[in-house]
Amino acid sequence: MKSWLNYFENNRRHRREIPWERSIALADHLRGPLIRSLQRFQVGESGEGHHLRRQAARTGDPAYQTAIDLFIKEEQEHARLMACILRKLNAPLLARHWSDGCFVLLRRLFGLHHELLVLLIPEMIAKRYFRALQDGFPDPILRGVFSQILHDEEGHLAFHIDFLQSAFASLSLPARALLRGLWRLIFRVATLVVILDHRAILRGVGVSAAAFWWDCGLLFDEVAAAILSCAPTPRIGKMELGLNAGRVQATR
Repeated sequence: MKSWLNYFENNRRHRREIPWERSIALADHLRGPLIRSLQRFQVGESGEGHHLRRQAARTGDPAYQTAIDLFIKEEQEHARLMACILRKLNAPLLARHWSDGCFVLLRRLFGLHHELLVLLIPEMIAKRYFRALQDGFPDPILRGVFSQILHDEEGHLAFHIDFLQSAFASLSLPARALLRGLWRLIFRVATLVVILDHRAILRGVGVSAAAFWWDCGLLFDEVAAAILSCAPTPRIGKMELGLNAGRVQATR
């Protein structure tokens, strides 16, 4: 966990440069879909994380509690970045959205480990979503923001995978299969909701509903296999290498 603390601290100090002094170059037909889509994602990233912090405190592990706090702050930074884009587009922020309310309610029904499984659902979907936006917009502000969020989401997935590997290590094979099946069902419902709710912007950046559905499924399979594997492999080493490589590239 101390390695994850180092990762989050290093990631906080090494952020992508966003040219906020410029205006956003955006095709007219994509302006409305992007605004509506970012407004909904922005709400989901802007929570205070009080319930998750309380759950982390019950572990009695100060390092994990600090890591969770840094994770939540990164999520809030994503909300700030998306809010900056929306303000530059003269678009209002949403106070709430029903989809975020559903996830918050579902997470609060469980203890820490199962709450994290629920939390991982939007994290996995967000990874594919922000990759689509990163690839679909040449504007330097949009590409910079979406690239930073995508990088952070990869770290978030790896962080939760490393913690949950040990949490579920004692589960029997039938219990793992049942957990995976139920988790996948909820994930697929959430993916379908995102496809329907954000279909305009996904179509605008050239990602079909079928491609998004398929890619999200692959992401789920990768994450589920890592968490529920009988021979888990820590992800922190890979993230540290990626962060160092990013620094080298940024200095060129």
